Amino acid sequence: MKKNIRLVAAVATLLIAAAGVITFEACNKKNEVVNNIPELNVAELSDMDKEMILFGEKLKSAAKGGETMQLDEAVRNLSNYQNFKMCDASRYSADMERLTIESEIPVTDGNVYLSDINAIYESNRKQIKDKLASLEGDDKAVYSVYSRIDGNSKDGDGAKVVTDAILFSGDGAIIPSPYYFDENICWQGIFGFCESCTGGYSVYVLNNRLGQIVVAGYECSPGYRVVFYNHIDKYLYASEFPDTNSPNGHYGLIHNDYEPLCLYADDMRYYLVNLVNVVTAWNEEQQLNHKVLSFIMYVAFNNTLLWGTYSNVECTFVGLDD
Repeated sequence: MKKNIRLVAAVATLLIAAAGVITFEACNKKNEVVNNIPELNVAELSDMDKEMILFGEKLKSAAKGGETMQLDEAVRNLSNYQNFKMCDASRYSADMERLTIESEIPVTDGNVYLSDINAIYESNRKQIKDKLASLEGDDKAVYSVYSRIDGNSKDGDGAKVVTDAILFSGDGAIIPSPYYFDENICWQGIFGFCESCTGGYSVYVLNNRLGQIVVAGYECSPGYRVVFYNHIDKYLYASEFPDTNSPNGHYGLIHNDYEPLCLYADDMRYYLVNLVNVVTAWNEEQQLNHKVLSFIMYVAFNNTLLWGTYSNVECTFVGLDD
C-alpha cells in the first residue's frame, strides 16, 4: 500500500528529499491479521498501523507479572505507540512546548513486564493531555512523543524511561528571513548579563531561527494523519566542533569559555549558518536510513548543544485517540 506524504519545507536547504512529494512504503510485508480485532479489518491500514494496533491490544490485556518483552524493544514500541495514538506530526511551528516526563521501570534479566509499560503509557498520556489542555488557544496538538532509556540509569534491577512530548500551540512567530539580524542591536551570550543587548538570549534566538529553516512540515492525503516512528538522536557539543574562524576563535558553536557577553549580527549569522550546515549533513546521512528530521533543539548547559531527532514517517488511516 502506498500513501503520499507531501513535504512543505519552510526553506529549500533541507535536502531531506529532492522532490516535493515523498512516498513512503512499509518495509515489513508480513501482515498479521487477527480476525477478532475489528480495527484490523480495514483495507487502508498500513503494516505499521497493524503492528501498533496489535501492540496496543497486548498492553491493554497485559496482566501484572505476566507477559514480558526485552527492555529496548518495549520502550521503542512504547514510543511508537504514543505517536500512533496521540500525535499529528503535520502540526509544527518553530516555537514548540516541550514536556519531559521521567518514569522508573523494574528490569529482570533485560526484560520488562508489559503491564509496567502500559502503566507508563497511561501515566504519560494523562500528563501530556493535561499539559496540552493548559496551553492557550484552540489550535493545539501533540506533535510527537519520544520515549527513550536513560543510559545512566540502566542496570540489572531497573531503568529510567525519559519521555519528551513536543506540543504545538498556534502558528509560531515566523519572520520573513530567519537569517536577518538587526545590525543596531546585540544578543546576550550564554552566561552573565549584557545590559546593552535588546535582541534577547542568543541561544534561544538561534534555536528558533534554526527550527524555521531546517524542520519541514508534512502533510498526508485527506483522511490520513502524519506519524513519526523509530526515533534516533544526533548530538553535537560546541567543544566537538573546532573552528578557529568563528567569532569566539575556537569553536563553531557558542562556547562560554571564549564568548563575549554580547553577540552582534555578524556573530549570530555565523553561528546560524554553522548550525544549518551541521543539520544539512545529518539530513544527508539519515536519508540512507529513510529517516527525516522531526525535531531540532539548540540549547545551553555548561556550553551549547545541538540535538536533532530523526524518525521514519508514515501516513496512518487511524484517527487520534482523544
